[in-house]
Amino acid sequence: GTLAFRARSKRSGDARKQVVPLTGPARLASERAFNLVARRLAEWTMEDGVGNKNSLAVDGEGVFFRFGGRNSAPVLNGLDITVEKGIIYGLLGPSGCGKTTLLRCIVGRHKPSSGTIKIFGKIPGKADCTVPGPGVGFMPQELALYPEITMQETLTYFGRLYQMERSAIKERISFLASFLDIPDKNKLIKHLSGGQQRRVSFAVALIHKPPLLMLDEPTVGVDPLLRRSIWKHLQKLAMTDSVTIIITTHYVEEARQANVVGLMRDGRLLAETNPEVLIDQHNVLTLEDVFLKLCVKDSEAIEAASTNELDGFDEEPVWVKRRAYHRKYNAVTSINGYEQYETVLLNNSSKPTIDISRKNDCKSRLKNVWDRMGALNHKNFVRLKRNIPLVFFQVFVPVFQVIVFCLCVGGEPFDLPLAVVNLETDPSGKSNTFLQTISPTTFIQNNFTNLSLAIESVERGKNWGVLYIPATFTDSMINRYLEGIAVDNETIQNSTIKMYLDMTNQQIISTIHSKIMGNFLTFARQTLGGFGWNPDIASPPILLGKPVYGDIHPNFTEFMAPGMILGITYIMAVGLSAMAVIIEKKEGLLDRSWLAGVRSWEVMFSMLFSLFITMLLQVALVLILTFKAFNIPCRGPIAWVVIAVLLTGLEGMSYGLFISSIVNDENIAMMIAMGSFYPNLLLSGIIWPVEAMPYYLRQFSYCLPLTLIANSMRSILSRGWTITDNGIYDGFLVCLAWIFPVILIASLFFKYKK
Repeated sequence: GTLAFRARSKRSGDARKQVVPLTGPARLASERAFNLVARRLAEWTMEDGVGNKNSLAVDGEGVFFRFGGRNSAPVLNGLDITVEKGIIYGLLGPSGCGKTTLLRCIVGRHKPSSGTIKIFGKIPGKADCTVPGPGVGFMPQELALYPEITMQETLTYFGRLYQMERSAIKERISFLASFLDIPDKNKLIKHLSGGQQRRVSFAVALIHKPPLLMLDEPTVGVDPLLRRSIWKHLQKLAMTDSVTIIITTHYVEEARQANVVGLMRDGRLLAETNPEVLIDQHNVLTLEDVFLKLCVKDSEAIEAASTNELDGFDEEPVWVKRRAYHRKYNAVTSINGYEQYETVLLNNSSKPTIDISRKNDCKSRLKNVWDRMGALNHKNFVRLKRNIPLVFFQVFVPVFQVIVFCLCVGGEPFDLPLAVVNLETDPSGKSNTFLQTISPTTFIQNNFTNLSLAIESVERGKNWGVLYIPATFTDSMINRYLEGIAVDNETIQNSTIKMYLDMTNQQIISTIHSKIMGNFLTFARQTLGGFGWNPDIASPPILLGKPVYGDIHPNFTEFMAPGMILGITYIMAVGLSAMAVIIEKKEGLLDRSWLAGVRSWEVMFSMLFSLFITMLLQVALVLILTFKAFNIPCRGPIAWVVIAVLLTGLEGMSYGLFISSIVNDENIAMMIAMGSFYPNLLLSGIIWPVEAMPYYLRQFSYCLPLTLIANSMRSILSRGWTITDNGIYDGFLVCLAWIFPVILIASLFFKYKK
């Protein structure tokens, strides 16, 4: 029916009933009131047998959607949409008017800010609704295909997600390949032409014969003859199989083939009826002219609204009973302040091609989960098989990093230039004996005649330090030992070798100091023994006994190796898991998988499984190389070492999945991964002991993913401890505490952000 107003002219005072085109706030209010009351009247007529509420495929009422907060402009602005079963509904509108957003709201990918959308009488995303899932076939505007797999593999993947039988999948693939004129269904997607890729994307939406098809620009870049075939097939699906089809297109005249068109502008529907009826009503030749007229009127109404132009009438609404929507298009109604043709329900007695009822028994749900997980894992491994360079990178880059670490870190510096000023001229003096005990591998001795020249060479960076030996060194040293406590200061000075060092490099200076002191102790013991005295007189009064754990000369490589193995495994897992998910999100097929009913946790666990299998090979090579090629000792159970490394890899994967759940760009993800890893590395005690940190940072570092597990692995390797020893299990517990909660948080982000 129509929304009419009983108005009284202020000039004549006579009452008359007329249809008034409204502007401004009154126009917007009338739109809302009309839509609401029309729906209620339609429901009343259904109770009288005129229609059936269950005949609606899509029923949207008062839909608002915003990207951002409440203050942001709405993309969908109180939109109402009604789509009957078994019709083709063409959605037309300029770019940015909200068509794609509306489709994503219908399929449950976006949740309306307010208002409701129902699919076959149920809310998308609820347990009793098969949307997302087998109840809908969706073709997005972008390609949304994996380029590294074939059409056959793509359609098989989606067929398995929709729980189709293998024989049915093969039958549908053969039909779709023939119908869409794709000559080689075993050709990689990336090797197909642009038009063929669009056709494969279309085939994905058709594979499981859904009762609702959502097609976003399906005929772009398609040959005109094939476009005609596609439309004929869609019309056949609607007529014979009662499939409901919602299609967007920028070919305006193409939409004339639809049963109903919705003309959309600025998040609102300007009209929603049969295209031929629209053309006849507005007395134009093309649907494009209709759209132009409605856009002009809409702009005029919006402009008038800003000036509040509405006077001369006292408004009193009168409701006229409206017949049910979408029958045969023969009576006039009003929508959005303009005239529109009322429609009569189409005959939709045919049943959907698939049963869209949701099976809730436990066995069925488990089977569906198993099928989806199997499809996801198969897809992941096929992608790995087609991307050998990526697999090579995943497996051998950590191996290369361990090789570089073991070769370059922890060894003693050698070939260090050292200036020597020996003022003792007697060749038989003990100074020459001392200089001969200095390791020629560690030091390169450069002789100077005076101290000033030697120090100048250090200042110029040519030597790391100066050894200065007095002229009477031998005699003074002998007197120093003979006189004991009675020795004078002059004798002490003349028997002392002085070192002037460049102290800018702590590791090199530590090496020079320890080596020279060790060499001098050896020299002193030999000298005392040569005189028949007890060599132990030269030893300090502190004796270093047999080590409880480790060697008497500790190796820095052995100290850092556990942390470096864990750190390399962790950061590789973070980067690869984050990149894998983000690339799938950007390709668009992850979005399609969610529309097929895949849940976020299923995607995450399938990704973890495929990456974990690759990580097993990676960890095996790294540990074999570490323990066999570079002889890093493992004094404890190797099984706990393997478990520690695998848990650390899972920590990294879970963190990578968390990163991919909050960002959609690879560069940002890598910045977050690297930016968070460096503080983690510094605070975890891998490079420098935790005990050297301030107390408050030390407590914080124990909560990080690498600190305690690195300590546990170091104790297993160097001390031979097992899981039952003090503090070992703490590292494993922290790993588990980082894996499961982070995966849960990432899953929630995926669920509510998708």
